[in-house]
Amino acid sequence: MQKSSKCFRLVLIGLLVLCASILSGCYSFTASTLPSHIKTVNIHEVDDKISDAVLANDIRTAVVDMFKKNAGGVRIVNGEAHSDFEISLLSYTNKPLDYNSNSDVESYRVTIRVGVKFYDNVKERIIYENKSLSAEGTYDVQANETEDRHGQKRAIEKLQDLIITNALAKW
Repeated sequence: MQKSSKCFRLVLIGLLVLCASILSGCYSFTASTLPSHIKTVNIHEVDDKISDAVLANDIRTAVVDMFKKNAGGVRIVNGEAHSDFEISLLSYTNKPLDYNSNSDVESYRVTIRVGVKFYDNVKERIIYENKSLSAEGTYDVQANETEDRHGQKRAIEKLQDLIITNALAKW
């Protein structure tokens, strides 16, 4: 009888450990390390210096999404806010990266360069500023990837990561 109760305990402990492991994977925590007085942010329209309205809109949408996912309880508002986030689209390039033996382009590199300023209106100081932040995204034409759906998207995702790392995580 003792042997079966030991076995039962081991099985029970194993099940509890398994359940705890599964449940811990279901929980995620996203919190901003921004100063507690910043409750709202106004994300301005992109100052488009290269006249590419679609790309400028995609970048703004990505910044809005980034704040929604990573800035804790900070609300995005239009107009007066505790903080302002400004971004300028400074340059864009799309250049061949790799060629095959027939001298055909196999992949391209998209480079997006932006200026970013995140300003604390309450304390009247800059939270984060980078006048020349750039990110690259590659796409493979041999794999039927395209400039706008793959190259630009990857570069914008890298911009999001850089902004999160510098503007949100380092406070």
